[in-house]
Amino acid sequence: MSLTDKVTLITGGGSGIGRACCLLFARAGARVAIADKDTASGTSVAGEIIRAGGEAIYVPADLARPEEVETMVAETVSKLGRLDVLVANAGIGGRKYGDGPVHAATVEAWDTIMDVNARGTFLACKYSIPHLLESRGNIVTMASILGLVGSQQLYDTHIYMTSKAAIIGLTRNIAAYYARDGLRANCLVPGLIDTRMAERTKGDPALWQQIAFWQPLGPLGTVEDVAEAALFLASDRARFITGAVLPVDGGWSAQ
Repeated sequence: MSLTDKVTLITGGGSGIGRACCLLFARAGARVAIADKDTASGTSVAGEIIRAGGEAIYVPADLARPEEVETMVAETVSKLGRLDVLVANAGIGGRKYGDGPVHAATVEAWDTIMDVNARGTFLACKYSIPHLLESRGNIVTMASILGLVGSQQLYDTHIYMTSKAAIIGLTRNIAAYYARDGLRANCLVPGLIDTRMAERTKGDPALWQQIAFWQPLGPLGTVEDVAEAALFLASDRARFITGAVLPVDGGWSAQ
């Protein structure tokens, strides 16, 4: 699949799934803008791409800050000339933010997680869409299987789950509203992927056994599994696909 000369903006591109998307898209010929609030990781990924012969820039951005998201998009277009693909990947979650069952989760956790995951995705789309309409480009958002299902075992993810459900709804509405303008929007729904956010499951034997049941193809997917699906949706091979919610979950959603 080719993205030759397509300008792609990837949020949360400094680590995990975002980093995998940046590297894979660059190998497919894309010119990549790596957005991340962590300067060290963002510049490191840009350096990897450049050393491999690709074209990449680092764009600093905290998705919780609207002015930084607007600047992120403007800087991408200014430096790379246009925008063809947005991969809205950045996200946070977990008990370290105060997430938990609704009765125990903090108001501060709601604001923090929703600001980055739901509002941050909205802002990235809001400021990218005018440029994507010009290029007849497309959007790939990153939700989660937890945006589709509930869980008694994953008790510290209620706000995270809600934020990911919001991303699914946002993506479907963008897809429906802008389809006649040639803009596509699709949503990836990963299961449990081998990233830092999945670390706690490895140290919890009971939860690890439950995850293995939920994902019969294997207890953990890889970041490359998700990046490959993102590349397909961003490419012209998916030219007649919009509004899709595509699970990359090892069979979780099939049960």
